[in-house]
Amino acid sequence: MITISVAGGSRTEILHLVKKVNEEYPENVRFKVFDTTENIATDSMWDYVHCESELEMAQKAVELVASGEAQILLKGIIPTHTILKELLNKKHDLKTRKVLSHAALINIPKKNRAFILTDSAMNIAPTTETMIEIVENVKQVAKKTGIDKPKIALLSSAESFNPKMPSSVLATEVTEHFKETEDAVIYGPISFDLATSKESAEHKNFQGPIVGDADVLVVPTIDTGNTLYKALTIFGDATAGGIIVGTKVPVVLTSRSDSTESKFDSLKFAMQQL
Repeated sequence: MITISVAGGSRTEILHLVKKVNEEYPENVRFKVFDTTENIATDSMWDYVHCESELEMAQKAVELVASGEAQILLKGIIPTHTILKELLNKKHDLKTRKVLSHAALINIPKKNRAFILTDSAMNIAPTTETMIEIVENVKQVAKKTGIDKPKIALLSSAESFNPKMPSSVLATEVTEHFKETEDAVIYGPISFDLATSKESAEHKNFQGPIVGDADVLVVPTIDTGNTLYKALTIFGDATAGGIIVGTKVPVVLTSRSDSTESKFDSLKFAMQQL
């Protein structure tokens, strides 16, 4: 049985999600909801705890995962900074990595293609050291998703080193750091088309350890990642499920604008990490 702790969950948007999860996993998942509003569901739908403030919602939801009583933390309708601040409170001892990062499983049905995208939501402009930690985080995510030796592409505008292009320099330095790694292929700089399209790689006669078959895309900045994420979901009809990693439990940060399907994909992705 997987227990999901929800801060700000007694809202219509979250209720739709819980109904869908209960339909798909009727015996395997239960929800513990913390909110300041009235309970809008029955006891069979979730366990409800009334709170007096957003801070109390965050505290109780995080305490539940810190104690081991819940295995996934889900942000409902509550400010992101409120839940993250409580998550990082040292008394909970939940942070396991130096850097927290966001990883999203992107599925593009039209192309019969899926990959993990990181980091489009947490780290603004990673340094080399931060990017190394992001790669370490996503490597573990990929393995838990079922990819034994993930091919991790470090994106840039081109596939050759350019000292005037920060993303190229960053990718080169990170690739050098991981050159002796045996449990993953980590390579860059490489452009998006060469990382994801075998046809493009063949057309350009590109030779390298990643030839259109990347399992993971690592973006150089949050602007790049955020734009790519939204372009794929809005214009590419991709589905995306995202989580925060680097803590003892997966953390799902939903947005009010996310569809129920997107929230559901995020929870499924989180459950794969357990």
